Amino acid sequence: MEFNLDEMSAEELDNLLKAIQAKLEELAGEGEEREEGEEQQEELPAEIAEIVEGLSDDLDELETLVEQVEGRKAAINSKAEKRQKLIRKIAGGEVGKKVRSFEHLNKEETPMENEKLYRNAWLKNLQGKPISAEERTALANGSYVIPQETVNKIYGAMELYPLLNAVEVMRIPGTVIVPVEGTVNDAAVVAMGTAATDSADAMAEVALGTYKLIKTIEITADVAAMAIPAFETWLVDRLANKIFRLVTKKIAAGSGSSEPTGLTSITATDQTYTKAAITFTDILAIIAKLPTEYTPNATFVMSRTTFWQNVLAVKDSDNRPIVVADAQSPAKFNIMGFPVILEDEIGTDIVFGDLKEGYVWNFGKDIDVARDESVGFRTGSTVFRGMCLGDGKPTGVGLVRYTKAT
Repeated sequence: MEFNLDEMSAEELDNLLKAIQAKLEELAGEGEEREEGEEQQEELPAEIAEIVEGLSDDLDELETLVEQVEGRKAAINSKAEKRQKLIRKIAGGEVGKKVRSFEHLNKEETPMENEKLYRNAWLKNLQGKPISAEERTALANGSYVIPQETVNKIYGAMELYPLLNAVEVMRIPGTVIVPVEGTVNDAAVVAMGTAATDSADAMAEVALGTYKLIKTIEITADVAAMAIPAFETWLVDRLANKIFRLVTKKIAAGSGSSEPTGLTSITATDQTYTKAAITFTDILAIIAKLPTEYTPNATFVMSRTTFWQNVLAVKDSDNRPIVVADAQSPAKFNIMGFPVILEDEIGTDIVFGDLKEGYVWNFGKDIDVARDESVGFRTGSTVFRGMCLGDGKPTGVGLVRYTKAT
């Protein structure tokens, strides 16, 4: 019987394949009769049975037919997958959108293309490279502000600074007043039919101003020769990272006088640890001092010297180390289950608590980058300046600070 595989459905191909394989097994001597009571082969459709009856008993021809059937099945499945993928794209709005067209344009520029044009133009202008009329127009329309993708890369570098990454960071223009929980009374049980009495809750405030944070770099190299991606990476590494390092230092130990206020300014009355060598009892006292509501997200902050020379060797009452390396990141450590951030600027102090609740930093103006060749006119050098506005302060809750006994 003549048949065409291209005209068969997926189900018919499945049935044909099963029948051919059964015939192959029979010819190879594997098709022994089943014992009575065993499951019998399911009955094939008449059309398929008729095709199988007309097939040759030549094993090579049958195996070739199996390969053809499997190839046809794969083609059908591939076509079905493509159809389903197209349906998902249509449902998701990825295709089927109407694009405006004009006689003098070949295509409409997408927002992504416009953003890429502006970013390249901004970086080329900063490098001192010549820019085209189209790029100059894009810069004028964008007011020469730093591109969003470059901003994202700059703030992505914050992850390299654990202390900065751990506190509450905002990017609200200008000065900011942050409300902080002050005196808050607990909920009360009131009998049925009895009116509740308002509690005298109070909110505190943390006022954040704007201090200039600046980093300048003078280089004699011809930055105009750098590729745009390499130049952008250089900006982030040399300028943004230096500013974030400065921010981290001020979060740790800013004096609060014409600069941000740091963690070392937290009140630590009668909160000291042993001068000679910190003890297990000292660690317990620090942990016990923090209110319970702030302990789930609590972190230790101390200098490398304090950690490596004083804390690492401390053992509990059963002579077991209280410091354990993080299994997922051996370079990180926990003190009795609480993570540790090492920051040298904090000196001999130890701060413990919920850093998100206990400290707030605001970038009052995002980091911007400018270029100046006039100051290096005689040497042929170029000065790049990264600058932002920011301020930070402890909120007065969520953190305790211990100092080394004198």
